[in-house]
Amino acid sequence: MSDMTPSDKRLGLHEQAISAVLILMEQRRFQQATVDEVALAIDIPIERLRRLFPDDDALLIASIEQSLVVLMDVSRRAVVHVDPDDALAQFTALADAYLDWAAVHHVQFRILSDCDPAFLLQTVTLKRYIDGMTDLMTRMMTRARDDGRLHPREDIPLLVLSARSYAYGLARMIVDGRMQDWAPDRDPVVMAKELSRDFVLRIARSSRQDPSNT
Repeated sequence: MSDMTPSDKRLGLHEQAISAVLILMEQRRFQQATVDEVALAIDIPIERLRRLFPDDDALLIASIEQSLVVLMDVSRRAVVHVDPDDALAQFTALADAYLDWAAVHHVQFRILSDCDPAFLLQTVTLKRYIDGMTDLMTRMMTRARDDGRLHPREDIPLLVLSARSYAYGLARMIVDGRMQDWAPDRDPVVMAKELSRDFVLRIARSSRQDPSNT
């Protein structure tokens, strides 16, 4: 018996399978879905689906890749609407896009964040997206430093890691419903964005070179 809706059936097999993965993993508290389970959910022969996804890891990789494609797309669209000469504003827009993505695509966020980091980095297709996001953040912060918005000796890789860790924590609080515990009268996503912007502003202020030391 298929669990897919009529609208799902209009999708291609790849899209049907990914949609089923998201449904199954959300229903089962993010336990990895197997190829056999997905084939049953979308009511197709297992052998047919295995021609597309030979094993469970291939199915998981495809699901994560789709999530990263969406994240990269919303990130790029957010950044292009910001002054190209303001690297810090672009960085803030990137963080806002990430938080919006996590809130809207909370299942994909959980799948990605719960995945073994070694698996992500050892999978070439996934590592390419992750490296692309890191490179984008690094270029933004390097430009901010070169424009005098940050200290000339600022440790950019460490700063990017700090920002990623902070943004991930905020996104996780949104997805887990914990942001309401800290700010019950505020919209969780709006509150998270305010905290993210505050983080960027504080980093910028604290890392500027003291004129008295020049």
